[in-house]
Amino acid sequence: MNYKGLKVGLEIHFQLDTPRKLFCHCPVGLVTDLSGKRIIRRLRPTQSELGQIDPAAYFEFQKGIVIEYIIPEKYVCLVELDEEPPHEICKEALAAAIAIANFLNSKVVDEFHVMRKVVIDGSNTTGFQRTLLVSLGGYITVNGKKIGIQTICLEEEAARLISREDNKVVYCLDRLGIPLIEIATAPDITSPDEAVAVAETLGRIVTATGMRRRGIGTIRQDINISVMGDRPVEVKGVQKLQQLKKVIEFEYMRQLSLLEIREELKRRRIKSDDIKVDYHDITDIFQDTTSKLIKKLVNKGLRVYALKLPGFKGLLSKETAPNYRLGKEMAERVRFWTGIGGLIHSDELPNYGIMAEDVDKIREVLKCGDLDAFVLIITDKHKAEIAMEKIVERAKEALEGIPKETRGAKEDGTTFYMRPRPGMARMYPETDIPPIKLSPDLINMAKSIKIVPPEETVKALIEKYGISKEQAWNIYDSGFVELFEKIARKIKKIKATYLATLLTDFPKLLEREGFEIQKLSNEVIEKTVMHIDNGVITKEVVLDLWKEFLQSQLPFEELVKKYMVESISEDEIKNYATSLIRGIEDFDKMPKEIKRKKLIGFIMSKYRGKVDPKVVVNIVDKLIS
Repeated sequence: MNYKGLKVGLEIHFQLDTPRKLFCHCPVGLVTDLSGKRIIRRLRPTQSELGQIDPAAYFEFQKGIVIEYIIPEKYVCLVELDEEPPHEICKEALAAAIAIANFLNSKVVDEFHVMRKVVIDGSNTTGFQRTLLVSLGGYITVNGKKIGIQTICLEEEAARLISREDNKVVYCLDRLGIPLIEIATAPDITSPDEAVAVAETLGRIVTATGMRRRGIGTIRQDINISVMGDRPVEVKGVQKLQQLKKVIEFEYMRQLSLLEIREELKRRRIKSDDIKVDYHDITDIFQDTTSKLIKKLVNKGLRVYALKLPGFKGLLSKETAPNYRLGKEMAERVRFWTGIGGLIHSDELPNYGIMAEDVDKIREVLKCGDLDAFVLIITDKHKAEIAMEKIVERAKEALEGIPKETRGAKEDGTTFYMRPRPGMARMYPETDIPPIKLSPDLINMAKSIKIVPPEETVKALIEKYGISKEQAWNIYDSGFVELFEKIARKIKKIKATYLATLLTDFPKLLEREGFEIQKLSNEVIEKTVMHIDNGVITKEVVLDLWKEFLQSQLPFEELVKKYMVESISEDEIKNYATSLIRGIEDFDKMPKEIKRKKLIGFIMSKYRGKVDPKVVVNIVDKLIS
């Protein structure tokens, strides 16, 4: 597909595995036990030094959210609770950021100034995120093309979201304060595939420091996407590379369609002043309605409100992306500001039990012309007023084309409205931390972090261990190079190719099934491999063993006992195989390979995880021959 007029800039955040958090001395790590102490707070927006309130912060405040924080004591101190000023910065994290900046040809600043970035969704107890600019400019080369680097920043990670229930949000403070490096590219990316390649390359460079944390949630990609030179839209919260590609594809189609809607509204000569918050209570029209939906809500005491949208006929149902329409965008605005489940618009009527004669009556009350549309909201008076204001706001934005908004990313690549774009009032200086000079000590610490080009490391793995190029890159991208080489030097029986599969494919399988693999430490992985190599357990039980370990509170070695190879004699296996042969009808008439597969399958189903499969294969081959 030709992505004409597409421009993409990435902001990629990587968690760093440092000895401590960025502004306190708590260790870096996550807990599985969420039964710790809890506190409840509600955050409020404050004015900046210029007397301004950030619109995104005000938006979050108006939701009236109550925030509950879980406090795992080992990973939280008074700094995370905002009861104590921040400590001195973690020099290891700053040195890593400087090393990456040097590798990316980015100019490191002479003095680092910590800033406060307003965040009022509850993910930071302070109401802001501490961040500092490390360097400006630079570039990387991806597939022969130079991609500019705008900035490299170091900041503290937000608290970990646990749940959302109505107007209550629960966070765990273990993740709050983990060092996070942010690399922002210039909008030089012109296709979804190129964006994936750039993100992959930057991730590999951070991995090369040896200080990148691994696992789901340790990387986050925010995307700035613009089409045909129009204003960019920020999409937040992309965690996977394939999701990144889908989001860009979706947003490209959506934004192109919004520009088409703008041009159509121009042709219809619709102006901003034509669209007014002039809505009507039309509940009486539905006194004898056949609509079960409306009857049910009205019986609960709610009212039906209608609003005319001049010139929007046929545009509310226009598909802006697969299964996505302008009417849905308006419904998202309403839902986020009021909690109302949705709206009904004239482009989808008659429907929902609303008859054609009902539509005619509504159009008559609203004095709709041939090109006019309308929307219906079923709610109370207070929420109706807010909802209609937001619908009019989104309709006026349609006259401009692309709205100024921040959107969230879903797993399938679709996006949704999150909040307005933040303004200039969002960032202001941190008064509790003095400026940090680029000292000789920091420079030397950064130089001690040797960043070997990823291609060289992968080439060495292939040549030394005989694994495939794909396996080598998988090991590298998973951050397991050091662990792989450490274990590969110890194993005597199993092959390096199997070790590569176990390190990279098995954790992915577990993640896809919903397991949190952070508990699967390097120590557990190494013990698992050595138990296989020493004949204590078989390869077949690894996934079951790991699943039980991730779900259980028992020590790993206790669980290993359950999966140990039993002392089953070859005679017992041979006798069982012989009884199978006698019991299988027409066994002698079957082709040799069919006999072999059947016997091995039956025997392994009985003894899987208890005997070495090689022993079973040898016994079956002898019996058949």
